[in-house]
Amino acid sequence: MNLIPQLKTAIKKSAKPSVATTEPPAPAPTGQSADDICDLEALAGMLQQLQTRNQQYQRAIDALVAARRVVNGWDPKPEPELTWSVRRDVLAAMGDVDALARFDRDHAQDLAAEQAARHAATQQALEAPARVKALEQYITDLAAEMARDVDEGFIFEEMKRLFQPSAQRMLTAAQAFVQAWREMSTVESSLKSAFRLTHYSVQGDRRSGYEMTLIGKANDDDLLPNLIEGVAYDDLVDLNRKFNRSDDALSHRITQQLREAGIPTGMLRVYHPGAASDDRQIYAPDPNPPRKRPPESPFGGATVVAIQT
Repeated sequence: MNLIPQLKTAIKKSAKPSVATTEPPAPAPTGQSADDICDLEALAGMLQQLQTRNQQYQRAIDALVAARRVVNGWDPKPEPELTWSVRRDVLAAMGDVDALARFDRDHAQDLAAEQAARHAATQQALEAPARVKALEQYITDLAAEMARDVDEGFIFEEMKRLFQPSAQRMLTAAQAFVQAWREMSTVESSLKSAFRLTHYSVQGDRRSGYEMTLIGKANDDDLLPNLIEGVAYDDLVDLNRKFNRSDDALSHRITQQLREAGIPTGMLRVYHPGAASDDRQIYAPDPNPPRKRPPESPFGGATVVAIQT
């Protein structure tokens, strides 16, 4: 007589009614982490000063590039207008004093403008080497000020201060998660140990039994396995996806808080003056360098030699 159907019926009758499942509690709002971003006056002041010096540094580099182009002769020399100056020279050569006086009176502003332009063109070429030297010294001094006044130790301490509340909340949640994981793993281990069946053939060969895995193996970089019996697969995949991605809404709020506190956006640079023994020139790449003439080929053009026979 087969007793298995009767046993299954008895188990179903004696089983306790299932407990209604409830939705997991919603996660705490992430706005609290954004509220931790506060008291940034000292940090904002330091970074704003650095931002200003970054702008000054770039302006100085642009001026240095322009001065070097003049020194190297890469820019065409300015040719000031000499229209009125030439006419005055002709009148002076003719010796007509009255005409010259009248010309000077009528075109005084034109002559002054031409003279100023001619003087500026001459001075630009004459002062270019000294201007390069002065700009290089200014840039070196500015770099020394940046390296001196930026306290990255203080910046790091401020970062830790702003980060620690979020880290503490993570630790509290992680402790609850670890306890729940240990509980679940212990239940699985106990059940598998209690209901483990070993299969053999009558010839003594080991046979495969029913797969009774309740907790799968997590993939690399995932927080949870995609198999936990009793938990929907889509819910586990969604949790793993969130675990491997940042919170865009929170990131936007933190960025907004930092901006409102006066923290500059974008990349800031700290330049250093370099060693006194370093005789290399200041790095100032020219955005429009002159084209280099291609090197001459060692194989010149063929020469035709006529051979008389």
